[in-house]
Amino acid sequence: MEDGVVVGGLPVPPQLIALIRAGRWSPPTDGILRDIFGEDPQQPCFYGERMLICENRVWHAEPENAGPPRPIAEGNLGILVEMSLVIGDLGPAMPIVLDYRESLTSPRVLYPRGLMWVQIAENFNELTGLLRLRESD
Repeated sequence: MEDGVVVGGLPVPPQLIALIRAGRWSPPTDGILRDIFGEDPQQPCFYGERMLICENRVWHAEPENAGPPRPIAEGNLGILVEMSLVIGDLGPAMPIVLDYRESLTSPRVLYPRGLMWVQIAENFNELTGLLRLRESD
C-alpha cells in the first residue's frame, strides 16, 4: 500500500486510502448515518480518490463553500478551509470534513449541524469504528 497521498497540501489518512482502494469506503445503508451525524442523509456520497481531489480543489478554491464562519461546539473558531479536507457528504451542503488544525497526522472529523460545526469523531479511525468500516474486516 502506497502511503503519503496528499490532497490540497494535506496528508490523507492512510486508512482512508486503504478503504477507498479496497472498495469499502461507501455510505452504509442501514440508517447508521442518521445516528452518527444527527440528520437524515439526502444523497450520501463517500469520495473515491479522483472525487476527493476534485471536490477539495473546489473546496479550497472557494472557501465560501464552507458557508459562513461557524464556531465548533467546543468554542473553537469556525473551520479553516485551507486546513481541512472534505471526504464525503450526506447531501448538498452537508460535508464530512477532516480538520487538521490540531494534528496533521490525526485530524478530527467535523460536520456542520445548524449554525455550528460539531465533532463527530476524534480521528478517522474512530469514524470508521462508528461506521462499522474497518480496513481489514
